[in-house]
Amino acid sequence: MKEKNEPYRQDVAFIVREKELVDLRLFVDKRPSEILFIHGPKSSGKTTLLYKFLEQIQKEQRLDVKFMDLRETFTNVYDDFLKTFFRIEIQGEKKESRASNINIGFFKIDASVEKKILEKRADPFKVMKAEFLELTRQGIKPILIIDELQALDKIYLDNDKERQLITALFNFFVAMTKQAHLAHIIIASSDGYFLNTVYNDSKLKKCSRYYKVDYLAKKDVMEWLLNLEKYSKIKTYRLTEEDAEKIWDTVGGSMWEIQDILTELFENPIDEVLHLYKKKIKGMIEYYIGADMEKEKVLHVFLKQETARLRDFISQGIAPAEIDRLLQNLVRNNILYFDPTEAVYYPQGKSYQWGIKLYFESIEK
Repeated sequence: MKEKNEPYRQDVAFIVREKELVDLRLFVDKRPSEILFIHGPKSSGKTTLLYKFLEQIQKEQRLDVKFMDLRETFTNVYDDFLKTFFRIEIQGEKKESRASNINIGFFKIDASVEKKILEKRADPFKVMKAEFLELTRQGIKPILIIDELQALDKIYLDNDKERQLITALFNFFVAMTKQAHLAHIIIASSDGYFLNTVYNDSKLKKCSRYYKVDYLAKKDVMEWLLNLEKYSKIKTYRLTEEDAEKIWDTVGGSMWEIQDILTELFENPIDEVLHLYKKKIKGMIEYYIGADMEKEKVLHVFLKQETARLRDFISQGIAPAEIDRLLQNLVRNNILYFDPTEAVYYPQGKSYQWGIKLYFESIEK
């Protein structure tokens, strides 16, 4: 049994992203005027980057940050949204210092306001605006960050199919940024199709900016893997440059996958770990394709190229009516990533490139 204060043998690494941290600082150091959409493939480090940035900047500025990760909440109907965004402030509850704390979610309201909101006698958007106004009056910067906002898609106001919650939220975000300049709004998502809908919304084109957080560059991965004690607090083993190259070749700059592999290396040799990892991803690809030859045609494109555009899939002989459905399914299942700003598709990291390659090698034997 480990002693109570004994440190973990492996820590979650943050590999310095100087440019991204500078860009985020520039965004919050100007008066609010646009929504910032942070996008990128799954496990590229978007959420980790945001937490690191806030950890740095909250020591220097008076901020009120509301960080809502919608992956952690079940949001299926409008009332779920209200419970996610608002919390009753208990009388006598110790108030947090707005200058030095990140509030994970919640606009704080009293019980009477909650009752009015639930009974539809108070507008939740006006409640949020009132808090932003008060914070601004006190010289505090309000920052609202929503991670994986697409979780609120297909939720309707008062069960009215003509009034989508997402639309109402975006109208509110535009009002708070471009029009009133009251709060910084940051939306993070790995769902390229959702963001594409937003990106092509004419009402948002001139009041939003898109910022990509991609997988780590090779030089950063090598720096990390050759200095495990510094970045991951791993003291049990070290990697050679050859080992680091093998990991890069297998998963590229996917932070989560690298950390997963590092965990396996405590007990198993690197070649065995990487072989099994590729085999696992190949199995996932095979299970996903099943007996659907149209899916197979889509993924066959990536045997010869790392990225693809819509015309590349059309050339595979897939029925035009099927292409959108297939691609959307592949993106939503995190097999492919769709970059909405370039209209380009690519596998979710090098490991999926390996999975696709090994799958086709197996069926050709």
